[in-house]
Amino acid sequence: MSKIQKKIKSKQLMIQAENNEIKFSNEPQNILAILNYGLLNGIKTDIIIEKINELSSLSDFILPPNKSYCFLKFPSCDEASKILKELNGNKLWNDGFAFLMSFCENIPTYNDFLDEKPSGLIIIHDFVTDEIEQKLLALLQWDECKMKNRQVQHFGYEFIYGQNTVDFRNPLERKVPEECDELWTKLDEECPKFKGFRPDQLTVNKYSPGNGIPSHCDTHSVFEDPIISLSLGSSIVMEFKDPLNGKHCSILLPRKSLLIMSEESRYGWTHGIIPKVSDIVRTKHNFLTVQQRELRYSFTFRKLKIPPSCDCKFPSFCDIQTKIANEQNNNDQEVDEKLAAKLELENVHNVYNEIGNHFSETRHSAWPNVENFILSLTEGSILLDVGCGNGKYLNINDKITKFGCDRSETLLQVCNERKFQVFNCDCLQIPIINDSIDACISIAVIHHLATHERRVQAIKEILRVLNKNGKALIYVWAKDQQKDNKKTRYLLQHQSKNNEKVQLPEMAVLNIDEVKVELPVHKNRTQFKSSNMLVPWKLKQKEVPEEQQKVFLRYYHVFEDGELENLCKECGNVEIVKSYYDQGNHCVILKKL
Repeated sequence: MSKIQKKIKSKQLMIQAENNEIKFSNEPQNILAILNYGLLNGIKTDIIIEKINELSSLSDFILPPNKSYCFLKFPSCDEASKILKELNGNKLWNDGFAFLMSFCENIPTYNDFLDEKPSGLIIIHDFVTDEIEQKLLALLQWDECKMKNRQVQHFGYEFIYGQNTVDFRNPLERKVPEECDELWTKLDEECPKFKGFRPDQLTVNKYSPGNGIPSHCDTHSVFEDPIISLSLGSSIVMEFKDPLNGKHCSILLPRKSLLIMSEESRYGWTHGIIPKVSDIVRTKHNFLTVQQRELRYSFTFRKLKIPPSCDCKFPSFCDIQTKIANEQNNNDQEVDEKLAAKLELENVHNVYNEIGNHFSETRHSAWPNVENFILSLTEGSILLDVGCGNGKYLNINDKITKFGCDRSETLLQVCNERKFQVFNCDCLQIPIINDSIDACISIAVIHHLATHERRVQAIKEILRVLNKNGKALIYVWAKDQQKDNKKTRYLLQHQSKNNEKVQLPEMAVLNIDEVKVELPVHKNRTQFKSSNMLVPWKLKQKEVPEEQQKVFLRYYHVFEDGELENLCKECGNVEIVKSYYDQGNHCVILKKL
């Protein structure tokens, strides 16, 4: 076996170990695999297509996302054989490697990384000329405005990063330049829907290759619809995400193009730029390739609402509707911060120590989406389960290192008996150094914290111990246990009142540090009526009549739609990768930036 044949065989084994759907062949096929080039390591598709067109014809070019291999499909086996003979073992560009190629029986199915784009998203190509581009860039003075990863200038009002808003009471002396006026004349002509749009706020960002900006949604109540951005100097790919529904699309913004974000794309999706030096784009042949980034300037124009207001159809990101919802829930008063720790001690920690063994007996199966998250981690990763309970997630994925922590000594004893690596701690103070964990999960934990501030702190602790780009999966109980007119399993297991042997009061008065705290008592297997409540746990004891079984009351804060996402945004330095609803739970996947 020749040296190149050994390399090919080694690559085939590595690829098949990753994806056993792929079947290589020693006999001629009409599919060729390039084993050592793909989107992950900078394949130059234009050069390949040009060379193939000199020799044959190409039916399809498949580049799997984030892989260092790809596939070429030809009309016949003879044409594929001709290309293999010509290119295998040879270089196509000076700084590249010799191609390693093989016949392949099939092409596995890959989900396109470009999903459905939001409605209201408009891109007008070549919106400005080279002359106008240079005129606008000449307005800028970069020596005075610097941020951590890029330079920025504001006109009209300062855009407040982190809050994605402005203070309309403090306008800047420097107004939106008159040189921008001709943009709006052209917009009136090319997009009559937005005729009359005249911004009073402009933010200009200067992006060097490798710079990005976190995903965000500009505050609803402060800015009108639409928000408009002009790309100058270079093209860029912008990521749009609907975290509630798991939708995502990558949109190329060509140099001199105008991006208009209106309606759903303005109010219901986030947008951001991933910090990297290149983007995946489509060529004129409609194949994917890698495009290197260059120095880019974005001119983002906004029109203020004074006074702030919003009545949009997208409550997840709406600051006004979130505020109204919070005010409507004021009857669900949270306890004072000074009492919160004692409430949690008595009605969470002490309860789980009492019921821990019985609780563990009811917790067997891993939830599929949590299991998938753990299985998705790369070999050698370190996972921390914050609030691990009986450790049911610590026996998943033998290729990673797993640790668990919990406040309940009873549940930790169960973990010790199962030979899991666990330790005792409060989720508000994790005894692990900064930036040391690759991934975290926190399943059904944060909803036991009694104040908004403590819930934020718990998420901040998770982010603190995560490495940069580390991910966390968080689950909390949802107030709404019926989604899209479908009841969750929790509601479907409801027992009628006539079968309840132990009757509980609708309200319970707790004496915490000589302060009386009144909280509603939830009726199990029914829809939640309050955000802050006590949820019963009936301790099953053998030889004790059911009506005499002891009932413990656990404190819960159940989450409204969008509440968990807003908590995460308060923590800063984080990207919400995905947000979803899973059988009565609100769930997010976070990435530390």
